[in-house]
Amino acid sequence: MATDVQLLIFSEGKSNIVPADVIVPFQPSCLESTEMPVAEALEAWRWYLATVRSLPHSIGSEIQKVVEDDLVAARQMDRSLGSRDFSRWLTMARLISSSFGETSLSKEHWEMVKEMERLRRERLK
Repeated sequence: MATDVQLLIFSEGKSNIVPADVIVPFQPSCLESTEMPVAEALEAWRWYLATVRSLPHSIGSEIQKVVEDDLVAARQMDRSLGSRDFSRWLTMARLISSSFGETSLSKEHWEMVKEMERLRRERLK
């Protein structure tokens, strides 16, 4: 049976129950932001992500070449990167573009994805 289950896990440590595809260490910009979000806010985020995820999206041939070149360069710099990482980056690009109300990926939003991933990996160190 085909399924498409999306989970967003908030945890103080690594979950041993449910494996996570992506780990994003929480790094608050101020002390007040360490409070857990209320249930209504979490539900709103879940709804938003599910809605944005279902919107139509494309990558133009010009930006597709840029993305391909960047993926090749990233793989040359870090051999541990694989197809799951690249797939996640493309998904992030689609979601970021859609969150700005765009139906196709722009160079600006692709650069945002690369920077977000760089910052995430930096926080994992």
